[in-house]
Amino acid sequence: MADEDNSTPAAPPADTAEAEASSAGADDVAVNDAAAAISSITVEDASDDEANEAVPAPPPQEEEEDEVVPPPPAAAAYQFNFNPPPPQPHLAAADPNNMDFANLNPSEINAQFLSLLPPCIHPRLDKLKSLSEDRTKLLEQYLVERAELEQKYNGLMKPLYEMRRDVVTGICDGDIASNDTTGASDGEDQQEVKGIPQFWACAMGHIDLLAELITEEDVDCMEHLVDVTCDDFADGSGFELHFHFSPNDFFTNSVLTKRYEVPNLLTEDEPMLQSVTGTDIHWKPNKSLTHKTITKKQRKKGGPNAGQVRTIQKTERAESFFHFFTPPKMPELGDVVDEEEAEAMEEHFDHDYEMACAIRGSLIPNAVHWFTGEAMEEAMYGDEGGMMFEDDEDEDDGEGGLNPFPPPTAGEGENAECKQS
Repeated sequence: MADEDNSTPAAPPADTAEAEASSAGADDVAVNDAAAAISSITVEDASDDEANEAVPAPPPQEEEEDEVVPPPPAAAAYQFNFNPPPPQPHLAAADPNNMDFANLNPSEINAQFLSLLPPCIHPRLDKLKSLSEDRTKLLEQYLVERAELEQKYNGLMKPLYEMRRDVVTGICDGDIASNDTTGASDGEDQQEVKGIPQFWACAMGHIDLLAELITEEDVDCMEHLVDVTCDDFADGSGFELHFHFSPNDFFTNSVLTKRYEVPNLLTEDEPMLQSVTGTDIHWKPNKSLTHKTITKKQRKKGGPNAGQVRTIQKTERAESFFHFFTPPKMPELGDVVDEEEAEAMEEHFDHDYEMACAIRGSLIPNAVHWFTGEAMEEAMYGDEGGMMFEDDEDEDDGEGGLNPFPPPTAGEGENAECKQS
């Protein structure tokens, strides 16, 4: 058995020992530095809210998406300079195209405005003008065909209106009685009445626009009104109203007419009155309903004939429907009319034309319904049966304007203003 080796291990070389010692020293220094850094950290009290705030956690990282490229910006709209500033005097003199809009006539303004547009727009404007001209031609054709259609059906309705006149005047009394199956025409004690007295007076009296002008004196004259007709111009540029009277004690005219020339009658535009012509009523002596002759006595106060009494006559205007046949005179070109007078004239013409339209479009085609009062109910309740109200600024104040023809009401006896005698 071999002897144990109790010899001391050989010492490492001097260079190796120094390297290990240096490494161990460096590790100790790093450990000491780390300990010092840890010891310098102070754990703050999380409950002290005033002095410390919790540090928010960083937001989660979102996944990166593919970058979207935005579309290119749209081109800015072209801006027209519709109101260029007035040029300076020296610039206007130097450049004739640099004009002041305030001192231009309409044609110059139009030319100046077009000069502000880009050249590329002018052909497009020419195209729009061409389309507008084509529409105008179609509208002209429409108006011609509509006027012909109106003439056609006016001719078809004329015999019906003539038959209505015969019924109103009593010409058809015998035929109607012979065909009456209700027995209303029988009876010896029945009062004999010819036709339908005061037919047109009552019908007109139930139209507010007309009734406000009819006076009690007018009613006596309108008892002789036997028919109201309308003739439209063949080209659709106007119409003429005719009021037919039987011989009476008031005037010698058998027909009173009112003529309206309205070039745009068949369009939906606001009517343009070109002219309005009435009728000179030939009143019989002391029978005028539009003017009254008042006789007054005057006593002379001074001079050689002091105390002498003389009689004078003065003519004054009286309220009457028959003023309708004397329209206001339209001003001529070049006439100077002040603003107040122009407004009054415009209001007069508007009211006059409204009356004409009521006669042409409502009274003539629906006379029997206005006479019976049924048209009043339709106007009051409308097609839906609901009450219709209109603001009436000219309410009766006890000084006239009363409707002398209240609608007939069953059970209230005979209407004193529409006597059937």
